[in-house]
Amino acid sequence: MRLECGSSLTMAISPQRARSAVALLALLVLGGCSWFEDDEATRVPVKLESIKSEVSLVERWSVNLGDGSNDPAVKLVPVIDGGRIYAAAPEGQVSAIDTATGNVIWKQSVVELYSKQDRALSFFDDQGAITSGVGLGADLVLVGSAAGEIVALNQADGTLAWRAKTTSEVLTPPLVSNKHVFAQSIDGKVAAYDVLTGKRQWIYSTSIPSLTVRGTSRLIAEKDFVIAGFANGRVVMLDQDRGLVGFEQRVAVPRGQSDLERLIDIDGQMLLMGPLLYVASYQGSMVAMDLTANGRVRWSKDASSLVGLSEGFGNIYIASEDSTLAAIDAGDNHDLWETSELLYRDITTPTTVSSYIAVGDFEGYLHLIAQTDGRFVERKKIDGAGLSAPVVADGNRLYVITNSGRLMAFEVR
Repeated sequence: MRLECGSSLTMAISPQRARSAVALLALLVLGGCSWFEDDEATRVPVKLESIKSEVSLVERWSVNLGDGSNDPAVKLVPVIDGGRIYAAAPEGQVSAIDTATGNVIWKQSVVELYSKQDRALSFFDDQGAITSGVGLGADLVLVGSAAGEIVALNQADGTLAWRAKTTSEVLTPPLVSNKHVFAQSIDGKVAAYDVLTGKRQWIYSTSIPSLTVRGTSRLIAEKDFVIAGFANGRVVMLDQDRGLVGFEQRVAVPRGQSDLERLIDIDGQMLLMGPLLYVASYQGSMVAMDLTANGRVRWSKDASSLVGLSEGFGNIYIASEDSTLAAIDAGDNHDLWETSELLYRDITTPTTVSSYIAVGDFEGYLHLIAQTDGRFVERKKIDGAGLSAPVVADGNRLYVITNSGRLMAFEVR
């Protein structure tokens, strides 16, 4: 048993203790792809076969956001609103960029918002300053900082609106909904903050295993509730105003003898389609839950994913931890197609654009795959440093942040 290449393990710790644990955490990073394999052969990324291009990926513009991250768990995802795309770089820069031209409208250094003393305590040259982002809403742009805080910037000009302490590291974008900002930290907590002041309103806590895959899934807002998935394999729906539990549902059950074999983290993208919530765990299951029936499981199947799901054409697309990509009928759990042509290439969360699925891989290739049958229709190498953050789609446009810190815009033609 082993984890996907480039994944990492961690123990949930507070921001104050994080710096002293760097050496320990370094031992748990699975960069060499050979730890914890037991008797299995080392998994070698498959070599790419030539394809017949049916469409083109045309680069429109490219912007240097700042230095990339050495931490595979830091996957900063841009967000689009009103002709602007807001993006962050791990070194600390947050930028607003015109989607049509690629011109930078404003840029703000999160590090510069801290005093000299706070910088010395919170930020280190060999570690990123931004750990999560970008969240957007209520005229705010939000990121998580290595100082253990949510940083809210004014959307118009990037000036500081407020900062709020978190209980531990935040690795997924803060969520804005109903006058609240929600953030999930790696210690098994979800907190709500006032959108105007950043004052914490409530905090929900659940127990998680001492050893987990480093990461969390993105929060989902549904009417007056917020939905979170945890490292213990459970999904919880919380009342947005008070943090009270609406329902709690188990997605996966630990199996095996060792702590590694019993990892069942929900780290990948969850998916809400009408009343059904689709969730996949690592080394566990993929389930469809009915939110109108207290999270009752409509169907379940064995699955293992660290990056999660997307949807299109009435299908669910899942990227498994071994980088197998599959299509499943959202209604009856029927398998439609599966491709192993990217096996062990550490593909990103699938993103649908037009009639295609877009994924990146560890060598920096961007792949387009037909939603109908899983055939490859285009491939383009865009950055030798690799791609780990999910692609963002807007119409026939794709926006990609590379591991070297560039934001690139492509048109599908």
